[in-house]
Amino acid sequence: MSASSLQTPLARLAPEYGVLLEPEVRAKIEIFLGEVVRWRESTNLVGRLSEDDLAAHALESMLGASLLEKGDRVLDIGSGGGFPGVPIAIAGFDVTLLEPRERRAAFLRHTLRRIPGLRATVRACRLEHLGDDRFDAATVRAVGGLAELLGPGSFLEAGGKLLVWTAGLGLLEEDLRPRFTLEKRLAIPRSERREIALFRKCSTWNNAAPDG
Repeated sequence: MSASSLQTPLARLAPEYGVLLEPEVRAKIEIFLGEVVRWRESTNLVGRLSEDDLAAHALESMLGASLLEKGDRVLDIGSGGGFPGVPIAIAGFDVTLLEPRERRAAFLRHTLRRIPGLRATVRACRLEHLGDDRFDAATVRAVGGLAELLGPGSFLEAGGKLLVWTAGLGLLEEDLRPRFTLEKRLAIPRSERREIALFRKCSTWNNAAPDG
């Protein structure tokens, strides 16, 4: 599988996701996916996904970018193979890719060097070691213990946005109260249950408050 072989599924699936792919944007996504293909066996990035699957992952990442506002500084938590953070950076946002596993962080650094013009950096650390940085928005794929991982959300500005790719929104919404409130949800095409949920950090929540 090569970067050029991903042109067809990207072009075919983009309308289904409501994503307009300008030629320059599509070229950058093809570079990114080509690097994913080259690195995935040695780094266990994304498993044995088909061309359609890889294109779909990139497009659902771009779909999430539609929930952001121009000028948002974005933290992508647990970037791994670069979804959704790299496509969101390709969409024009300032993105910090947070990935504690050094081999995957090396992949992300290499990929950013291969794609011109991105405003993106890699931080090879865990969320609790991020320091005092504050972001307008954060992105994350739902995993077990997500509420515990996010804690009080001190990485976000008051009123900041949290975008979660999830297949279990009901329980997640419960777990994230009262720190975050659900504001919007987007169904992910080609999936019966998965969606992108936009949460808003409650402006009254004290970052120093204990979790829970």
